[in-house]
Amino acid sequence: MVSKYGMSIVRSARLKRRQLIGFALVSAAINGIVTASVGAWLAQTYSQHQSRRQSIENIGNLFYARRTRAGMVASSLRRNAPVEEVTHRKRAYDEAYVDWNSNIRKNLFVIREVMGKTDFARLEQSFEDDLVAALSDIDRCLTKAYDERIAGRDGVAVLNACKMAEVYQFALDCGATYTNELFKLSRLSFLPFATREQDRTDAEARIKK
Repeated sequence: MVSKYGMSIVRSARLKRRQLIGFALVSAAINGIVTASVGAWLAQTYSQHQSRRQSIENIGNLFYARRTRAGMVASSLRRNAPVEEVTHRKRAYDEAYVDWNSNIRKNLFVIREVMGKTDFARLEQSFEDDLVAALSDIDRCLTKAYDERIAGRDGVAVLNACKMAEVYQFALDCGATYTNELFKLSRLSFLPFATREQDRTDAEARIKK
């Protein structure tokens, strides 16, 4: 016959066993929730990283396509190539021009996102004032030179007058710097707030320089 003391010990052991089982079940449930949440956050972070990198690559592709095709037109003009070649290259340049300008707003939004801003970022203004302005200078110069060539006059003189070579190089410097800094700012990190404000400030300073 079990004494009252013995019965008390048995009941206490059963209670502790239930508590341990309950604790284990609750811990497993919490662990599952945390694991699922962390997994979802990691997946979302990686997806955002991939999206930003792809957007930055698109900016670079659009920029280099437009600049390269502009250089090809200028080359044809300087060589006094047949009108058919000049016209063909100018048509290809115009297509790159349309591609760039039809994506300009999206490109600015990419810059805003990479800079961690919900509204206008200073780098957006710099992007328009420097890179977009340089490309516009190239376009005006190239278009005027092309029109002169089609009219049978000297297009090379126009290229020299508007300093096409200098503007062409400046655009390259701007484009290379912008895409490089945006690429660095969009690096993959699973640490919250990994891109510090100082990183953005330093990037702006290097681009401005």
